Amino acid sequence: MKSPTKSQKWLSIFVENRSYKLVSLIIALILWMTILGRHDFTLSKNIEVEVNVGKGQVLVAQSAESVKVRFSGPHAALKKFTESGLTQLISVDVGEKGPGEFDIEIPINKIEVPFGVRVDSIKPSVIRVQVVQKG
Repeated sequence: MKSPTKSQKWLSIFVENRSYKLVSLIIALILWMTILGRHDFTLSKNIEVEVNVGKGQVLVAQSAESVKVRFSGPHAALKKFTESGLTQLISVDVGEKGPGEFDIEIPINKIEVPFGVRVDSIKPSVIRVQVVQKG
């Protein structure tokens, strides 16, 4: 019996189990197109900042009334986010600090977003507030 030649071996690699190989190729192409076709969209939104002061204190100055927040994620998640009305206000508490002038960092974790949406940036990320004792 004659052993197969080199060209016959290569031919058998492509010819044997054609249906499995075709299905594998189609699945690989679908996965590749899905991963390459996935784009994150971005959305910018101005959100008001509410500063809560302690009892007997008054907020006299605030460097920014609102901040610009940039979100990113899949189109469907961003659409759901804009329609839900979430995160219209960021509340920051400075009551325990007492009277004075403070730089307050806007916390990203205070911003509610649905699954799939990420907070990319907040500008300005720090605001200056001045609190005095009510007198």
